[in-house]
Amino acid sequence: MKKLLLPVVFATMATSATAMDLGYGLSVGAETELTYTTGTELWTLDVTPSMGLSAYGASFTAETNIDVLELNNGDIFTGVDWKAEYVWNSITTYTKVSSNADFKFGDITVGAKLSF
Repeated sequence: MKKLLLPVVFATMATSATAMDLGYGLSVGAETELTYTTGTELWTLDVTPSMGLSAYGASFTAETNIDVLELNNGDIFTGVDWKAEYVWNSITTYTKVSSNADFKFGDITVGAKLSF
């Protein structure tokens, strides 16, 4: 139990997210996540910068993932994840698509969420 408790506490303290509202619905932020996998003894440190624009219930966000521990290997930029959402009462409709480093887009996901 002690071997499991220490990594959980450490990982919880090492994960942080920040965001700043720039006004007019524009926001920028970043999330940092440090993880350790016991079976493979693998450490990862990911930074996810993001930006968004929202107005009248619609929001558009873009974010990318950077593996800080692999910066010296050259593959820093791997692409952008794009998302558009519209919230109406308790229903959220969304569209998601990802692009690679050459901005070639993958499959588009369209969906709806109901919150109650």
